[in-house]
Amino acid sequence: MATEDNSNNANNVHAHPTSERSDLEQRLADARSSKESLREERNRLESDGELLRKVVEAEQAAIDEAALLEAEREHGARKIATCETDLGLIILKRSHPLMFKRFQDNAEIKTKDLEILVRPCVIHPDRTRFDSICEELPATLTRCADRVATLAGIRAKEVSGK
Repeated sequence: MATEDNSNNANNVHAHPTSERSDLEQRLADARSSKESLREERNRLESDGELLRKVVEAEQAAIDEAALLEAEREHGARKIATCETDLGLIILKRSHPLMFKRFQDNAEIKTKDLEILVRPCVIHPDRTRFDSICEELPATLTRCADRVATLAGIRAKEVSGK
């Protein structure tokens, strides 16, 4: 009987590692399957997000084109400037001469001075949208001021030298 018990124990010892290995292999397969499902879900979300981004960009581009056409009709193509951003087009008109002279006479130009110069010149987008673009892309105000200065007659080299 002792021999029979030893042989049963030997079978159990060998059966247990095989069972444990089988469990580990199943856990590995489950983990890989779960990872793959999650990756597919992420890819689908990323794809949906990319499609949405393209739709929003195309819609914004159509709005911008319509505004550009209207601005060209109203002000003339040579009397407007554009500033393209990742968030849409900004269309600017010439500054009032007195406003530009005040800006130009200011020895130390601060952000507030740029706002005073640029804001009255923004044709498109509306003020709320312009503010949100400037909030997200802070250099936009400076870029727009450069365009307004160019419309006032300053050449590009003079703008970059200021």
